[in-house]
Amino acid sequence: MESFNGIVIEDDQTIDQSIDVRNLQIYGNAIFREEVEAGEIEVFGTARFGNFVSCDRIEVHGEAVVPGELLCESVKVGGALNVSGRFRSDVVVVDGLLNTHGKYTGANVIVRSRGRFEASRDLKAEKFILNGVLYSGAAIKGEQVEIVSCERSEIARILTSELKVKYKPRGDVPGINEGEYLLSSYYIDAQNADLEYVAADTVECDSAHIGPGCRIGELVYRNEIEIDGGSSIERLYKI
Repeated sequence: MESFNGIVIEDDQTIDQSIDVRNLQIYGNAIFREEVEAGEIEVFGTARFGNFVSCDRIEVHGEAVVPGELLCESVKVGGALNVSGRFRSDVVVVDGLLNTHGKYTGANVIVRSRGRFEASRDLKAEKFILNGVLYSGAAIKGEQVEIVSCERSEIARILTSELKVKYKPRGDVPGINEGEYLLSSYYIDAQNADLEYVAADTVECDSAHIGPGCRIGELVYRNEIEIDGGSSIERLYKI
């Protein structure tokens, strides 16, 4: 593996060897055929990496593709990032588009108001803060899941200690209409749930506050529950 202090790519480049670099900046179009280890990576143009990328921090302002593993401490996506393999990062901040096809593990996932996160496999983090959109055909697992948004998310399964879903209007997005939901889910398992505009087949919880605009097929609870008159619960069970 060849080592560098800094690399700046301003045109079209194909790098055939593995590299170890302190600072990698990409303004042009770069293809890396082998593994990349770096301190910081900044992508302003386009980059296609090899099957393994390890770094302290990566920021994507343009477009980046990682066909294999991405292991890092911090990820910020302002443009578009696609990760196909295993993905691990302490912090992920999404202002643009993040698409993952492998499992993700980390500490904090933050999707900002104009951000979009699309996931095909399980996501596991300590905390999910969603002010934008999250689509997941699998499960998200964490101690805290907070959705405060005006845009619709779809998450197949949610497993968490604390779940909060609240409607927050934004000037450039039309208000929520009757029959629309901030969150659609097949299955939710939460110790405490505070929900608005949620459509779910099944919700299991210790305690819950079911606010306006919810439609829940089956609600199973253990301790206490409050239900807004504007929500629909088909089957209610206390165990």
